[in-house]
Amino acid sequence: MMATGNVGTVIKDLKGRLSGIAAALISRDGLVLYADVPAGVYTETFAIMCATILGAAATANTELNRAPPDRIVIEGNDSKTIIVGSGKKALLVVVVDQGADANKVLAEAAKVADLLKTG
Repeated sequence: MMATGNVGTVIKDLKGRLSGIAAALISRDGLVLYADVPAGVYTETFAIMCATILGAAATANTELNRAPPDRIVIEGNDSKTIIVGSGKKALLVVVVDQGADANKVLAEAAKVADLLKTG
């Protein structure tokens, strides 16, 4: 993985390119590695819940003898949350407005997740 300062630059750049609401690199067990989120957001809770979402989906797939998911897309009335793996130890989370181009967000998130891979 890159030096912490560089991770921050990459995350902030991604958020800016996508006009994102939030972007974070978290460990698969829910620890915040780097987060650029709005003021007032409890980054620890955000990270734990994102890791839990991916973990639950992986468990559900395992019960069906399927591979774990490569990504999770959560669509709400006003936003989309994308969670993608970034190596064996981390996840990249990006939150954008609902109107954002999903294909662009997925492609950019995958590219950055690959760049920041851990483990």
